[in-house]
Amino acid sequence: MKRRTALKALGFGIGGPVLLAGGGYGVYYAAGKQDTVGKVAFDKALSIPPLAESKINTSGARVFTLGIRSDRTRFKGGSATRTWGVNGTYLGPTIRARRGERVEFAVGNGLDQETSLHWHGMHLPAAMDGGPHQVVPAGETWRPRWTIDQPAATLWYHPHVHGSTADHMYRGLAGLFIIDDEGTEASKLPSEYGVDDIPMIVQDRAFDGDNQFETRVPLGGSLGVIGEEVLVNGTIGPYVDVTTELVRLRLLNGSNARLYNFGFSDDRTFSLVATDGGLLARPWNAERLYLSTAPWCSHVGVRDVVDT
Repeated sequence: MKRRTALKALGFGIGGPVLLAGGGYGVYYAAGKQDTVGKVAFDKALSIPPLAESKINTSGARVFTLGIRSDRTRFKGGSATRTWGVNGTYLGPTIRARRGERVEFAVGNGLDQETSLHWHGMHLPAAMDGGPHQVVPAGETWRPRWTIDQPAATLWYHPHVHGSTADHMYRGLAGLFIIDDEGTEASKLPSEYGVDDIPMIVQDRAFDGDNQFETRVPLGGSLGVIGEEVLVNGTIGPYVDVTTELVRLRLLNGSNARLYNFGFSDDRTFSLVATDGGLLARPWNAERLYLSTAPWCSHVGVRDVVDT
């Protein structure tokens, strides 16, 4: 039997609060004093970022190929939006690997300017980090490699270019990086990706009259743009039908400045089971979950919750 319960989040930021509801998990919002609750149709299936393809090379390393490019994405009626993506038009695939694996990446920059990919929350050598000191020039390929040596966690990747991190993320460069280990398998948490283990990259975006991203920072703002539209995995007004008793949501606040306070429409209790630091020693039961922004490498932008 299909089950739909609204996942709501009161978002705080300059420009007024946003009420977000992942319905079924779908989404609606109220910007400022204008109440639009119930006026957004949950008629778009939630987009699930694909798992990144990989292959094992002759040395036994798992190799991922990631291509950064510019393109256009149709978020709603009218003109398509100019966007950036990794192996796609907007956002990037979910990378999944196990603790103890050697991983290698071929990060190709197909843009007309330099950018980078930083592995947010990953324990790895500084030379492989993808920070401001490791930009990938336009048209070139960066090949980081390391052995994953940390507990299972939900991490993510994004550009980390000095002075341009927020802009490059706002255009669409971001994706999840999931680490598995024996502990997660023993925990018997929901684990079928996209079915009962659902990634949710939550972002607000502002569109101009031609459906292009508006990047004007509001008066008094210092962290980034506050948008009137809420996207989950790049989908406006999404739903996803869940059919299992337990559902794991991997929440990423991928907004530039907005903060969210997640909870369910019926105020049910859910369990926080992990952060980007790994599984908690025991689940923490709550009715609301306050989630700050992640782009500034604050390590507070990713949380795993289980809805019963």
